[in-house]
Amino acid sequence: MQDLLGKVVLISGGTTGIGLAAAKAFVASGAKVVVAARNPERGIQVEQELRHLGGDAAFHRCDVTDPSSVADLVAFVADRFGQLNCAVNSAAFDSRPSAAHEVPFEEAGKTISTDVLGVFNCMKYEIETMLQGGGGTIVNVSSVNGLSGAPNAAVYSAGKHAVIGLTRSMAKEYIARGIRINAVCPGATETPRRERRTEHLTSNERREHRDQLSQAIPIGRLAKAEEIASAILWLSSAASSYVVGHSLVVDGGLQA
Repeated sequence: MQDLLGKVVLISGGTTGIGLAAAKAFVASGAKVVVAARNPERGIQVEQELRHLGGDAAFHRCDVTDPSSVADLVAFVADRFGQLNCAVNSAAFDSRPSAAHEVPFEEAGKTISTDVLGVFNCMKYEIETMLQGGGGTIVNVSSVNGLSGAPNAAVYSAGKHAVIGLTRSMAKEYIARGIRINAVCPGATETPRRERRTEHLTSNERREHRDQLSQAIPIGRLAKAEEIASAILWLSSAASSYVVGHSLVVDGGLQA
């Protein structure tokens, strides 16, 4: 991934989980990284952590559901580093597993606003800046739930399906102008978000839930966030130069 050396990377949802793992991986590859999220205290911690790893990194607060906030974020990146080469859109709303008829309308709206419109807002301003700079790469974080149905996660699944639709459509629209767009579709991954989904269970129930989930995955375990980050780096690098509009499944064989 030596072609990432010196590249400017923007990661929304970059202060936790897969986004944070990607930020660390880009820093290790010599890229300049801006992470964005809504929590400024956590953001400053992550900025310091990335700098401690030797990276040229910065945090900027952003609410991806607010177009003006996203515009400010991308302008910050351009002002700070002069360009934008790569973007990773991983911000998502942490919706609770629930039967579809029990999902509150407000929660459904937040899921779609963040997971769909948030990705669109980010891509809109990222693309505007990349066109000015001659091109770039964008990786959207979808999910295996964006490829198939997901009981107790209907709205989340719908949102992740939409991310793949945006990826495919905009990939065709902008590849001739030098912007290569793809998506990554992680399976069950060890992240703080997943831990929060089972925090209401007892320790024994959490262990049983994890064992059942692991047994359903052919590789026999959940993914590490770093493994998803590796796929994101590959899609962002010249190593995947002929990959366009693709949804890369990284799920330990679950979809197979």
